Amino acid sequence: MFPEINFSDFLKLDLRVGTILQAEDNVKAKNPAYILKIDFGTLGIKTSSAQITQNYSKESLVHTQVICVMNFAPKRVAGVKSEVLVLAAVSEEQGTVLIAPGFKVENGTKIS
Repeated sequence: MFPEINFSDFLKLDLRVGTILQAEDNVKAKNPAYILKIDFGTLGIKTSSAQITQNYSKESLVHTQVICVMNFAPKRVAGVKSEVLVLAAVSEEQGTVLIAPGFKVENGTKIS
């Protein structure tokens, strides 16, 4: 179990909705992963490396909306400058499952 946090800690996270424009294999990754280009509207297009190959084909990801953490410092992941963290549920039975809005919303919409 993780330590309890205050609501003010949660408010430090900048969670936004974006639409995946492109997914490619990240051939340098130790574990299978995709390089994603994600459109956040006025916030721009950001790159992320995501280990979601078990449940998703590259083609099925295009036009999919996802929720991402926008304000982590960029991190180099298997040769890719990962600018955002794509949120997912990780289950032993189902693997990695993307977290997405229930309805299509504008790119860049803040999660609160």
